[in-house]
Amino acid sequence: MRIANPMRFGLGALMLGLGLTAAAAALAEEAKGDGEGGFNGYLSLGGAVVPDYQGSEDYTPAPFWAGKLGYDEYYVELRGAKLRANVMPAVLPFGFEFGPALAYRFGRDDVANDRVDDLRDVDSTLAVGAFAKLYTGDLFQPGDELAFGVESLTGVGKDRDGTTIEFGPSYGFSPWERVRLGFKLSATYASDRYNETYFGIDADNARRSGFSTYDAEGGIKDIGFSVNANYQWTEHWGITGMIGVTRLVGDAADSPIVDDAGSATQGMAALGISYRF
Repeated sequence: MRIANPMRFGLGALMLGLGLTAAAAALAEEAKGDGEGGFNGYLSLGGAVVPDYQGSEDYTPAPFWAGKLGYDEYYVELRGAKLRANVMPAVLPFGFEFGPALAYRFGRDDVANDRVDDLRDVDSTLAVGAFAKLYTGDLFQPGDELAFGVESLTGVGKDRDGTTIEFGPSYGFSPWERVRLGFKLSATYASDRYNETYFGIDADNARRSGFSTYDAEGGIKDIGFSVNANYQWTEHWGITGMIGVTRLVGDAADSPIVDDAGSATQGMAALGISYRF
């Protein structure tokens, strides 16, 4: 694994989708407050190491931030470049969250690999959609949580770049006092337009880079697994960390950007300090 020079990259590379956004989601989940009602929330700040771009074999350091402000079961939560709001009241016999989601998809430019850098830049876009989460607790020990979540996001504006649907289960528990562990398994579906934007090679890009032309169709884009941990050293302050791996599959993995110049296996790691209230 090579470490890329961080001075060469804009914020887009630092906050790349399945790099920092996934890390932020895992870290933030364990930093949440555990109050029974009223106002609650958290703030988490730290650093991460993520791929230079989707499919890159180069890595770069990145900032990490996440936060939440909630009242009872309602909340607004920021996870990296993604904003969510739960608007579902607690009226069901099991846990259910649902609401709008907004994300800023950073583009691809000024990357370490020279051939990929010769491709036309991919512009940043805004994506909108919704998320839902089903969960239940106290299955194997008090305070544990088993959940299944799904989130759909579609690019908007003149640079709209297609749709992704991420889904999968997660499980969190506390093996010791003040320590909480979490495990998450996920998969992501990407539309034709999304895969063509990030993994396709048209005739112009082939001429620029020397890659063969490539038509990337939609389908399951990746599968991933992450482990996160939170140690709460006081009532409010804690340390939280995460490691994860994502494997590109299908047309994304077969793209020359990945197969010839990068790696289908994408690792990531993050460490931060959290404050909850």
